[in-house]
Amino acid sequence: MRKEAGLELWRKLHEVTRLIGSLQPWDYLWDMDMITLVLPEYEQPFFVSVMGRNGECYAITVMEGPEALRGFYRLAESREIPPGQLIRYQNNLTCYFGDRDELSKAERDRIKALGLKFRGRNQWIFFRAFERGYAPHTLDEEQVLKLTRVFQELFMALRALLEHGIAVDFEKGQTLYRCFDPEQKLWLTSAMPRFMPSPQYLVPVLEDEVMAARLKRQKKVKEKLEIDTLFLDTFIDESKSGRPTIPILLILASRSSGMILDQEFLDPGDDEVAAVLGQVINYIEDSGRPQKIFVRDEEMAHLLSDLCRRVDIPIAIEGSLQVIDDFAENFELLSF
Repeated sequence: MRKEAGLELWRKLHEVTRLIGSLQPWDYLWDMDMITLVLPEYEQPFFVSVMGRNGECYAITVMEGPEALRGFYRLAESREIPPGQLIRYQNNLTCYFGDRDELSKAERDRIKALGLKFRGRNQWIFFRAFERGYAPHTLDEEQVLKLTRVFQELFMALRALLEHGIAVDFEKGQTLYRCFDPEQKLWLTSAMPRFMPSPQYLVPVLEDEVMAARLKRQKKVKEKLEIDTLFLDTFIDESKSGRPTIPILLILASRSSGMILDQEFLDPGDDEVAAVLGQVINYIEDSGRPQKIFVRDEEMAHLLSDLCRRVDIPIAIEGSLQVIDDFAENFELLSF
């Protein structure tokens, strides 16, 4: 169950955040200038991106571990994927320096209770957690504690960058790196080669040889399919974890006819792999082997790779899926 952070924990987070803001990191860092923080009390490193140098959105995003960092780079590299579907790659804690009307009433009340005052545009501090399957939401107690600790070391790293003139060649693949040396019992900040996470995808293997042989004997049809886990532009307030859930609709569609052939709602924690394979297997058994299956990204391609290899169905990756994205646009219109 979700546990809310008390006022004193929020006060500590706001205090260190205001210290970072006083250093104006968006004046000398671009969003792709990565900062790496290794904290001994956490198993995975933290990667920090500072946004705002272009004058549009002032924010500090913190990714925990290589998987979250991969999502960040996927967001930066995505060109064809519709904006509404990019949320699937976001897994981070983000601090915004925005305007008053961007905060919820509860956040404004908390700021008032803390005795904090903000004036003008891009001055109001608020925080959001991004997790797959959930709408952006305010931090719980654990996340407040974690972000406070990360921001304490981020502040020290930025001070070292400014005051000690650490030369970091971000354009040539370096990162501003801060870690604790247990032998010297000192925190060290320096320029280091940037960590680039290698792609790691789940490849489920179809172990039922009898089923694989039966599917391969099915007739080949001219149908071209699309399949995707579509993140809908709405959210559900109630969930067991206390976080607003984004409905995820697994859709199998016909590119040839423009029809939706199958759909299934998925909750966070559902077995997505079984659902994806089940839709494709059911189609093959009922209608035959399609000419080709179009997917949005490498993750879905790898989920289907063993099955499609065994039954001789080509897979094509296209960030924009014609039928499914049209369905998403119509859904958004109907939601208003």
